[in-house]
Amino acid sequence: MRRLMFLQGKKSCNTALAWHGIVLGMALLFDLIGGAVPACAQVAASSSGAGQSLWVGGEYTNLRAGFPYDSSYRIGGLGAYANFNWNHHLGIQGEAAWLRFQGFEGETESDYLIGPRYTFLHSPKWRPYASLEVGGVRMHYPFDIGNGSFFTLAPTGGVEYRLNTHWSTRIQYQYQYLFHSPNFTDEPQFGIRPSGVQIGVAYRLRGW
Repeated sequence: MRRLMFLQGKKSCNTALAWHGIVLGMALLFDLIGGAVPACAQVAASSSGAGQSLWVGGEYTNLRAGFPYDSSYRIGGLGAYANFNWNHHLGIQGEAAWLRFQGFEGETESDYLIGPRYTFLHSPKWRPYASLEVGGVRMHYPFDIGNGSFFTLAPTGGVEYRLNTHWSTRIQYQYQYLFHSPNFTDEPQFGIRPSGVQIGVAYRLRGW
């Protein structure tokens, strides 16, 4: 196995301020969503009969790591997610994942993503959807050669299955593009692109 000689060299300055800004922004957005749900649900129920709902859950993620470049190494871990449904089709999806399993030579990944979600079919059980999430991904590289934090775009598609009025499960496929990565000085920025499957279970906190 090759020793990845192109990974050597100085790392550029990290992006800690941008990283903390992304996490803080996500936290504030979910705080606002949580406070708005009760009032919005009452208005929607009286006007259109279709209220809002807030679901929270946990998930398992298994991704093709995307680093080292063009390798087949995979990385997995646990995470949490939340969905706020504005109506039967439009909503917001956010998730955080901490991938600590199977990493190549100590590689880890932490994801903090949020974005709009569209549900194509509103049925009692099956609800296929797509979302376009943005946020931050933090990588710890193999062999302890350094860390990197990157703005990330993550198109996602999946299907949700309603077990009953309070519980649901989902499976989705997510593709991540980490801009300006791997961020090593004097090395090409080829763009790390993790991708893979996420499986989760969620509980409805409020709404329909």
